[in-house]
Order: sequence, then structure tokens, then C-alpha cells
Amino acid sequence: MDNYIIEGKTNTPSVNMNASNGFLKLFGRSIPENPVKFYQPIENWIEKFIQTCPVDLTLQIHLDYLNTHSTECVLILMKKIEGYYKSSNTNIKIIWNFDEDDEDMEDLGKDLSTLVSIPFEFVEVQEED
Repeated sequence: MDNYIIEGKTNTPSVNMNASNGFLKLFGRSIPENPVKFYQPIENWIEKFIQTCPVDLTLQIHLDYLNTHSTECVLILMKKIEGYYKSSNTNIKIIWNFDEDDEDMEDLGKDLSTLVSIPFEFVEVQEED
């Protein structure tokens, strides 16, 4: 299976879906004009990836901002992964990165973690000097 990579832009996050190690990464800012159009190919890729029965799957999210519609789309991705998690005995987790002192993004991650039954890891990212 091929990897799925999108270079981030001003309004859309970078995406790096690595099929060989099961490390799926979203980072940047997510305020696309049409979130469903942006996230649908990612959702499709995850569905195909899950069909390969990966042993490890980590979704790492480090967004400095995402709008309401993007939040819904990210939750859909998490729900897809949750379905696989519930039906398999695999090493699956979500790593939610947030910038130091960004309580809004930390709180959003905590809110999302209550909506899925996947292990969540919260990592505060220190600003580099």
C-alpha cells in the first residue's frame, strides 16, 4: 500500500500517512474551505489501510487551530480507527500534541478523547528558542 502525503498550506494541515509503520500524522492548521473534500481522501486511505490488518497504528495530531467542521472530520477519522481498535488486538493510540500554554487545543484533545475509546496520549510541545 502506498503512503499518503499532502504538503501543508496556509489553511490545510500537512498529512503523512505511512503504510509501512502505521504512523499517521496530521500537523499544521486546519481551516479548509471544504473540510469534507480535504478529509475524505484521508478517511478513504485509513479505511484501506485498516483492511491490511496493521499491528500498529498511531495517529499523531499536532494542529495549532482547527475549525468546527475540521474537528468533525478529525473525529470521523478517530471513529474509523476506533472501529478497528474494538475489533482487533492491536497496538493503537492517538497522540494529541498541543503547544505549550495552548489550553484551547489541550482541552479540545481532552474533549475528543472522551468521544472515542482509543488510548490517548497528550504531549505538550515546548516552543523552541
